[in-house]
Amino acid sequence: MIDWRQLAFFSVFALVQVVVFGWIEWRWGARRIEWRKVLLADLVSVAFLGLVTQRVAAYLNVWTNVRGPWPAAIATWPFALRLLLFFLVADFAAYWMHRLVHIGLLWRVHRWHHSPTHMYWLAGSRTSILQQTLFNLPYIFASPILGVSPWWVVNGLFVFYTLANGWMHMNVRWQMRGVDWILVTPRSHHIHHSEDPQHHGSNFGVVLSVWDRLFGTFRSPRDIDPETLRFGIGERVPIAKLAVGL
Repeated sequence: MIDWRQLAFFSVFALVQVVVFGWIEWRWGARRIEWRKVLLADLVSVAFLGLVTQRVAAYLNVWTNVRGPWPAAIATWPFALRLLLFFLVADFAAYWMHRLVHIGLLWRVHRWHHSPTHMYWLAGSRTSILQQTLFNLPYIFASPILGVSPWWVVNGLFVFYTLANGWMHMNVRWQMRGVDWILVTPRSHHIHHSEDPQHHGSNFGVVLSVWDRLFGTFRSPRDIDPETLRFGIGERVPIAKLAVGL
């Protein structure tokens, strides 16, 4: 049965993203995007993410539902404190999961995400089924911290992480000096997507960049001319294998 309120909410949210991100990139865009070549493929990937990837990943996560053994006393903490702890634990684990899928055979799980040769807010929507399954795990692991939460938390977290994904892939020329000491910024994340082998193994943060700084994987955007960055995986792979993550 269709939940029309949920459908209306996500439809409005999608429209807001198009308007806000689209206006920001139109106003402060760093690179020229050949829309006729990329837009249809990115819209299809968004539809695939919502209609297939997320649903199949949720089904697979039933068998990979590993929740942290958190002390029962956490349930007595104020909700704001529990939410902050959830965010820090999940983001820390997501950093390590991101590093993991860049190693050996697990790279196949993640390479569709790196396949675009362009970079703007919608390009980050390419997520394989197996990648989504793995990337859900840090949040499942941390979920007991939230315990009994207000009704809006699930939708709120979905909105937050969707916006964060669009933010880090945005095509903007903002330098935001100092912000990347704490947060992942578009310029720092674009280095992560660079096809240059010298940039591989850097900037794995999902929301916070502090993990990259703590574990020696941070590459400062101030050290790299953004005009020199090129994106993509440098190989042709059948789209079905990319979408599944094989």
